[in-house]
Amino acid sequence: MKFRYFLPILLGIVAIGTSCESDEPTNVADVLHVRRNNADIPAYVFGNVSSDTFILLLHGGPGGSGMEYRSGSYAEQLEQQYAVVYTDQRGQGMSQGNYSLEDVTIDELVEDVRALALTLKFKYGENINLYLMGHSWGGTLGTAVMIKDDYQELFDGWIEVDGAHDLPLVYSGGIRLFDSIGNQQIAAGNSVEFWQEILDSIAIMNPNPAQALPEHTLFLNQKGFEAETELNNADILESGDLSNLGQLLANTLYFNNLLTSFWSGRLTNIYLSEAGLEEYSATSQLNRITTPTLLLWGRYDFVVSPELGYSAYEEISAEDKELIIFERSGHSPMSNEPDAFVAAVVSFIERNN
Repeated sequence: MKFRYFLPILLGIVAIGTSCESDEPTNVADVLHVRRNNADIPAYVFGNVSSDTFILLLHGGPGGSGMEYRSGSYAEQLEQQYAVVYTDQRGQGMSQGNYSLEDVTIDELVEDVRALALTLKFKYGENINLYLMGHSWGGTLGTAVMIKDDYQELFDGWIEVDGAHDLPLVYSGGIRLFDSIGNQQIAAGNSVEFWQEILDSIAIMNPNPAQALPEHTLFLNQKGFEAETELNNADILESGDLSNLGQLLANTLYFNNLLTSFWSGRLTNIYLSEAGLEEYSATSQLNRITTPTLLLWGRYDFVVSPELGYSAYEEISAEDKELIIFERSGHSPMSNEPDAFVAAVVSFIERNN
């Protein structure tokens, strides 16, 4: 059923306006709760609301939370220019409701994002500029939104950051990247024991994603994050933006019940995995995307290989599409190279506003 008017999905909104005079975590422009299909989805709006430009940010995971992303100078810089909307997805973070795990599907999450986008337009005006940004698992969800019916028309642009829109390619691309970089690092004499362990492990892995063992998928994911530490030590990656850890801690403690958030997120992660998430691939449908698209990837992202960025760039039909590879970044270029990341996002938004 399509909504011609917004009111049916707005019955559950609670909007609380506050002032914007400090950097305390309570200094939020608005708090929204969107109720849809028995779920209450919270969204926290920070930043320059008067710009009439909003970035709806989809967190990673599955099992993460939106406010985890409000840390580091990239968030500060984006909030100075635009409004950034941090939201907790169904079954994750501090989202609530009376529903079963069977209701936590990609399709349901897509409908939640649509409802939130409609809510933002209802509250702030139909003419606001609205951009969807998804990181990692948020890239999986955001891509699913962009290829569903006419939902992409709600947005002025799509920004995918190291997004896992093709889980089989995440697996096979990760193996290839580990093999390439691992051999380079061993030849350079960097962390030889670490990289040799990885090369020995991937040598016995089935390169066919359909035959991948769960423990191999988990190994690649875990070692992907560990590899960033080794590359930081070798001065290949930027050390990361640690300028706002206090804000991250404040956000996490203020906006989350840690036990509830962790437990709900873990259950959602397990359920989606058991429901076949590892088989999800949207690559064959990326040609449906005609909305301006910005693809941002870290060169050394072993968690979601840059292969997904190159593949998406080739498949997406948008006339305005751009792929930027951050040469000294891993899975989170917004942390490794925040200034360059913000510059890319601002340039994209300004030419599409």
